[in-house]
Amino acid sequence: MKGIEALSTWTLRCMAAAPEQWTAQAWLTCLRPISHVYGAAVSLRTALFSCGLAGTHRLPVPVLSVGNISVGGSGKTPCVEMLAGRLRERGQQVVIILRGYRSDSTKPTVVSDGTSVRCKPPVAADEAYLLARHLPGVAVLTGADRYRVGEVAIEQVACGVIILDDGFQHRRLHRDLDIVLVDAVNPLGYGRLLPSGLLREPPEALERADIVVVTNADAGRDVDSAIRAIRQYAPAAPIARAVHRPVSLIDVRSEDRVGLERLTGQRLLAVSGIANPSRFKAMLGQLGARVAAHRIFPDHHRYTPADLELIGRAAKDDGASMVVTTEKDMVKLAHLDIAQVDMPLYALSISFELLEGADLLEAMLNRLVQPSAS
Repeated sequence: MKGIEALSTWTLRCMAAAPEQWTAQAWLTCLRPISHVYGAAVSLRTALFSCGLAGTHRLPVPVLSVGNISVGGSGKTPCVEMLAGRLRERGQQVVIILRGYRSDSTKPTVVSDGTSVRCKPPVAADEAYLLARHLPGVAVLTGADRYRVGEVAIEQVACGVIILDDGFQHRRLHRDLDIVLVDAVNPLGYGRLLPSGLLREPPEALERADIVVVTNADAGRDVDSAIRAIRQYAPAAPIARAVHRPVSLIDVRSEDRVGLERLTGQRLLAVSGIANPSRFKAMLGQLGARVAAHRIFPDHHRYTPADLELIGRAAKDDGASMVVTTEKDMVKLAHLDIAQVDMPLYALSISFELLEGADLLEAMLNRLVQPSAS
């Protein structure tokens, strides 16, 4: 597993490398035949669904999906949390369904029934556990077959509307609303399909979206160029803009929240195992912290006692006064003996905020949960 993680990390670095770095380009060239085979399989699958040879199943409740066309880093989970909160404000009984990547089970699992959290990592996937903690009153389930998980949700928990986290490619389950997130910094995943690029399916798939949300719209890049790229493939889809806002710091030991001003002028060690670690580091710098070093682990990394020992030693060696990680990493680190990190250990809490298109999305949610009489 570590060898696969190392190869994946190296491939991501090659994708981001400058064109003149011949070793990176040589490796990506070796991967392109695999991308062609993968693309052929995706095209065949799309054709089967489009012509009705692959079945799509409906559930008796409204289903909305938050997804993307590339792997990682677009902020699906914070968006799902925001949508679940808004639907709860409307009095809806909300259920969130995720695949449960890196959980110990691919079978339907009730992480939260809306009243209590039933399981923790590693049985629960990290995103699922995080959503369950953040959203009391919202049921959270995981499983590879989202349609079957939906059936379990209807049977076992109060279910009025379902949100699929990362469901755009799961076409076996009918969706009433498809929200697709596109990263402003890298909207088309380097323009190549996996594994030589980040695209899960060709960008033409954006045409299936009911609304496209450009995330990280404050990343200092030309958002208009990202929108032009989207318009090539989804000329009619409404486009919204969103950002991720830092909210507070969470003490990993006590779970108390403290203000972001605690970071100002502090020399810290950043620790992350997420899809886009560079953005996390940049956010800490924007908050006034001095990032002495950044320990990067693979996305969805399962931390071990050895990792925690390494983090504690690195923090001292780098002269850091604190260690700051992400909330997703926090839920996995908190189950270890964090006494090995002999200094304050915080997680940065973020929220999802729409800059443009909020009214349009509200109207879509209203239509979803208040269908007109036939």
